[in-house]
Amino acid sequence: MIHGYLLAMGRSIWRFARHWVDQRGLRRAWRQFLALLRAPTPAPAALALLLVCGWTVPAQGSVVIAGTRVIYPGQAREKTLQVTNQDNFANVVQAWVDINDPASTPETADAPFLANPAVSRLAPGHGQTLRIIYTGAGLPQDRESLFHLNVLQIPPLNVAHGGRDQMLLMLRNRLKLFYRPQGIAGSPDQLPEKLRFSLVRSGGGWQVQVDNPTGFYASFGSAALQVGEHRLPLQASMVAPFGQAQWALATPAALPDGLLQLRVQLINDYGAQTGLSHELSR
Repeated sequence: MIHGYLLAMGRSIWRFARHWVDQRGLRRAWRQFLALLRAPTPAPAALALLLVCGWTVPAQGSVVIAGTRVIYPGQAREKTLQVTNQDNFANVVQAWVDINDPASTPETADAPFLANPAVSRLAPGHGQTLRIIYTGAGLPQDRESLFHLNVLQIPPLNVAHGGRDQMLLMLRNRLKLFYRPQGIAGSPDQLPEKLRFSLVRSGGGWQVQVDNPTGFYASFGSAALQVGEHRLPLQASMVAPFGQAQWALATPAALPDGLLQLRVQLINDYGAQTGLSHELSR
């Protein structure tokens, strides 16, 4: 799946990148890249290419998006967010929205949203406004719907090394996009008091059951059971509107005797985390 994504993404950005990078070097690198991906063992081959070409992989992308999630009000004509290029060189930025496909490309994007501009060139140290426009109809009006915004950063080839083989390292940001209709009852600020937590038997062990009776998604940064000095991390997951989830222990273990406290970090619209604590009965 990863190899297919790289092939499809590479083809989709080729027509944009070829206008502003060294075309001869890019063509040569692209041919090598395709050959390696089609090799019987593409992962080791790709690693070898990284070593030969002398790639340096940055810890994070330098095209920064304001915010960690996008809340799209149902009554809005569009939602805007700021994208900034913190590099000292230009980057091409490509954006699209999908429903729930981490391997999506602009060609396979299936969400009822348009990103405008879909492709742009960001000058060094400059930013621009990305507009997200809802183009569909028929989404539920009593609850949020979840989509994903993808922002791909495509750097230029290094012209100082025009005579050497080079590869493009493309970095992608993927943010949750929540479509929030105006008719949802209540407010997301009420989530902490509305969520219900309980301890349930599952197989030979215990799990924490989370019930979300609201029309809003409940996102969690972390969750753990605390018994005295023992902290038992849970496999926390997002809980859909009017939905339910069961969280297992990250490492299977017997629950120690004593008072059982559930401690979670609930993520709000701004990406900040609020700590909640609930006593659970066995």
